[in-house]
Amino acid sequence: MKKSLKIYLIAAFFLFVFLLISLVNNYGKLISIEEIIFFIISLFIVSNMSILMNSSSDFIISMNIPVLLPTFALLSPLGAAVTAALGTIEWTKQRNHFVWYKFLFNRIMFFVAAGIGGIVFEIINNSLTVNYQLISLFIAALAYFFVNNALVYIVVKLSKNGRESNSFLVYLAELVKNLITSYFLGVLLYYSYIEFGKLFFILVIILLYILKDFFYSRIQQLNSYTQIIESFLKVIDSKDHYTEGHCMRVAEYTSELSNALKLSSLKREKIISVAKIHDIGKIGVSDKILKSSEKLTIKEYEEIKKHTTYGYELLKDIDLVNDQLDIILYHHERFDGTGYPKGIKAKNIPIGARILSVCDAFDVMTRGRKYKAAMSKAEIIKEFKECAGTQFDPDAVEAMLKLIERGTFDHCFLEKEIVEGLDVQAVKSNY
Repeated sequence: MKKSLKIYLIAAFFLFVFLLISLVNNYGKLISIEEIIFFIISLFIVSNMSILMNSSSDFIISMNIPVLLPTFALLSPLGAAVTAALGTIEWTKQRNHFVWYKFLFNRIMFFVAAGIGGIVFEIINNSLTVNYQLISLFIAALAYFFVNNALVYIVVKLSKNGRESNSFLVYLAELVKNLITSYFLGVLLYYSYIEFGKLFFILVIILLYILKDFFYSRIQQLNSYTQIIESFLKVIDSKDHYTEGHCMRVAEYTSELSNALKLSSLKREKIISVAKIHDIGKIGVSDKILKSSEKLTIKEYEEIKKHTTYGYELLKDIDLVNDQLDIILYHHERFDGTGYPKGIKAKNIPIGARILSVCDAFDVMTRGRKYKAAMSKAEIIKEFKECAGTQFDPDAVEAMLKLIERGTFDHCFLEKEIVEGLDVQAVKSNY
């Protein structure tokens, strides 16, 4: 252990002793053993909820501030400090990894932070002529939050041998995002206790934990979903670089069109995510066909039409994405029923597939292929008007035309990029 770290830990210990003596002298007679025990047990349960309910989980959901906040108002600063020091002890099966000085520092850290938070509450609350407990509680929570994280940050800095470059303000900026939410949860617990008692307080804690755990699970699920999409994009890129760029552009257009059609945010996000990999089935098509610079033969066209089915089959067993695979399967269906693979028509085609069909065609029209030149803005508008009700959903076309005429996609017409080795203005496409 570094000398500077030893000095810091000793200084923290003397700060703890000084604060303990001061709190005992000033608030020792106000302490309520029964109330302190109740809050210690409550905080211990909250601090260890994940492990107690699922011992295989390494993730511990902590709600220290929400539970400690009521102690600032209901207990003395000494009671809040003792509750914080003992209630935050975390249960672990790995007893061989127990380090006494780390354990002691954690107890000191929580004691000092909660003690100062309780003192701040007393000072602010007593200085106000009218009862503004919500203001006092917020400032106390802020004081606890700052002291707690400052003590931890200093330890981190000293133990990193100077390698930690982030400033304390940057460190706090990452943590402060949760402070407001923790404050309001703490207020909820406070009023639950004073209005309905201990049993209701415990029930609210359990409910908050379940909700917090649920939202964490949702975040993990969304992260997994994103990772799956990114992985498949890499697969697409390794097969055909053009297809990856095409998918990303179509996803961009899909976002704008879904928003213009006023779809719900959840529906919109799902469609956009699937749009990013809508041509994933092309990894099942031969490179010769995919990279051909000639117009496809009938046999080759029949083969490439299978990419929608290939994509569906590839992804159908992945639970996170299989509820939106009809978009991939049907994005080449036509509104009049002459598309593929099933020949379904009109509103029987999922809305996501109808949107994707328009955006897919738009990208091909603006970018071109090696054997067909890109179309101008006027030509694309004319093409969409002529194909509304036959190839495309009229509602989707109407919304798309408004976006085009408004200039949303003007960057697609103004680009002078080289596409597949040929100037965009000199090549054309089919869709």
